[in-house]
Amino acid sequence: MNTNSDSQKKDGVRVLFPTLIYEAWYPSYETDKEKLISYVQKLKENDTEGQRISAQEYPSGYTSYFTRSNLFTDPQLADLVSFIHQCAGNFAIQHHWDTKNFEPVINALFANINPKFSNHPDHMHPYSHISGVFYVKSELDSPPLSFKDPRIGRWMMPPAADGTRAENTFHARIKAEAGKLLLFPSWLEHGVPQNTSDHERMSMSFNFEMRPMQKP
Repeated sequence: MNTNSDSQKKDGVRVLFPTLIYEAWYPSYETDKEKLISYVQKLKENDTEGQRISAQEYPSGYTSYFTRSNLFTDPQLADLVSFIHQCAGNFAIQHHWDTKNFEPVINALFANINPKFSNHPDHMHPYSHISGVFYVKSELDSPPLSFKDPRIGRWMMPPAADGTRAENTFHARIKAEAGKLLLFPSWLEHGVPQNTSDHERMSMSFNFEMRPMQKP
């Protein structure tokens, strides 16, 4: 006769140190689509200093990271920023972080345009806890977001995988789809492969840090 403790013994795999990616869809995207696309286009046109720096630091593409990274303060983006805040809160809760004493606070929001032949090398976002991207404009043939397996030991002597699961690859790729929001840990290395399509890929990237709540 099995005891209660015996009946709970099971063979199997235990998941440790998972990397969690949060995906959500902006509910007002279809309504705000043209407004958001126009916003990013005008931002680039008026940001001559950003264009100059991008030509040096972000070849063949444009980013407002160096000149306008505080777009979260712009009232024109209030609805989108509110949605991003909501998702960041969900991300923190689902990670079981201390959300009683700390809260996610946005510290950067900037726009990116990737035309044909542009790419974004693998990188991380220091001085933040949560990073993410919102796709303002993306076609079916736009390049995906590529995540690099962060476990150094994984690269030492990897066994051959059968190729059926994204979780078991060295570079996991998530499709860039207009209206989609992705959140991930800021320490996770990521990049964008070369855009080989004839369409611009337009996005907004952002960072959050978990700050102590102000006690009344």
